[in-house]
Amino acid sequence: MVTMDEELAKERIRNLLTPEIAVCKPCREKYNELASCSICGKNLLDPNYKGLVYECPICGKLFCEECWNKMEAGEITHHHEEKVFK
Repeated sequence: MVTMDEELAKERIRNLLTPEIAVCKPCREKYNELASCSICGKNLLDPNYKGLVYECPICGKLFCEECWNKMEAGEITHHHEEKVFK
């Protein structure tokens, strides 16, 4: 079960995933798990990452542009826990 604090942290990270916002190295490292591609592990807050960031609206996982395109082409798959909507 995700706590309210964890959900707020995830939302703040999502809002930072734009090329116009720079994040310091200690924060990139601290939030690496929340801000990394769910397939390749690339930190999407890294200033060297120039691609788009994709988020699945069902599972909430983040993906780099390269992995997203590979998934869409059927080259790789991503397995995740199913969410049940009530």
